[in-house]
Amino acid sequence: MTGVRERDVIVVGAGPVGLTAALALAQEGLRVAVLEKLDEPSTEWRASTFHPPTLEIGLDLGVAGEMLRQGLIAPRYQIRDRRAGVVAEFDFSALSGETPYPFRLQLEQYKYVQIIERRLRDLHPDCPVRYGQEVTAVANRDGGAELTVHDGSRWRAGWVVAADGARSVTRRELGIPFEGLTYEHRYLVLSIDHPMDQLLPGICEVNYVADPDEHLLLLRIPDLWRVVLSVPAEIGSDEATSPAYVRKRLALLIGDGTDLPVRESTVYAVHQRVADRFRDGRVLLVGDAAHINSPMGGMGLNSGIHDAYDLATHLTGTVRGKEPDSAVDDWAARRRQVAVEEIYRLTHQTTTAMAESDENERLAFQRRMAGIAADPALAKEWMLEASMISNVRRHGLPERAAARTVLGRAGGR
Repeated sequence: MTGVRERDVIVVGAGPVGLTAALALAQEGLRVAVLEKLDEPSTEWRASTFHPPTLEIGLDLGVAGEMLRQGLIAPRYQIRDRRAGVVAEFDFSALSGETPYPFRLQLEQYKYVQIIERRLRDLHPDCPVRYGQEVTAVANRDGGAELTVHDGSRWRAGWVVAADGARSVTRRELGIPFEGLTYEHRYLVLSIDHPMDQLLPGICEVNYVADPDEHLLLLRIPDLWRVVLSVPAEIGSDEATSPAYVRKRLALLIGDGTDLPVRESTVYAVHQRVADRFRDGRVLLVGDAAHINSPMGGMGLNSGIHDAYDLATHLTGTVRGKEPDSAVDDWAARRRQVAVEEIYRLTHQTTTAMAESDENERLAFQRRMAGIAADPALAKEWMLEASMISNVRRHGLPERAAARTVLGRAGGR
């Protein structure tokens, strides 16, 4: 076993959040290393939505332009009812005066990982991303933290950023509770290689479809359509991804007689959980290691990237002695507040509304959303929330982002 390797910061996890943290910290001149248990970059494809504040962060990190080139701009989204059809449609152009990115960008998660890692590798070759390095132990020690990898090698850093996902070994090693709930239903996610808008006239790029038994989400992504279907608890994972079951569920959506080409399928449980604390000594939790939520609203990946970017600002100041250690405490408290009061609350509300079984409640939701969409002022307020702009403004992120970017340069670098 070689000696202990040292860095200012070690990031555990080379997913989208971990690599964002690494790039933001390396951009500030810190000595960073990334340890990833997988042998190669993740091909995870489920998450695909990027909201305006996240694109502004991408601008600062120098990747917004490439994200736009590879992604698909969604200028509108609809809330629909399986029986009643379109309930409300929102046009993001109403946000043109609020952000240089008045739209949602649909871009598969693995493509974002590729873009960020390429930027990190090209500009910061001294910031290694080491694959096949599974962290098995972490401990706070002597004003820093020490990590042990599965092969017995050790790393030491002033700080550790744990971005190792919902099953975080780092969080488990530190004994941090991860309380919350698990929904009875799960989601079946399908990538469909067929123009769904030809089969379902009137849909737009993003569609939330309410139904008491089979609520769903329809998203257009580059070259494909993503269909996210709720799966009852009694249906096992193998059955849910079987060709017969997939065919049956798609027939309920588009009718019999059309055999759609399914390129990818997966089924997963849906949770709402938040770590008891985001800081433990010199170890900091971000992304899914800190909080997980329903995919309704597309906020999980985005909020994790916000965690990482916000942290980089304050951690850099602390490492350089320009900010007190308490600045990291403030970050941890603020981001946990966002996770509980913003992300958890909004995604749970959306999920509940999509699956509402009480007819009176369903009709009340439809009337409310139709009324909001019909009033330009209310519609803009709603879209500021749905796009996470109001969220990050309430918690200070845009001021810091704006100070580091030129908001008029929507094309990125």
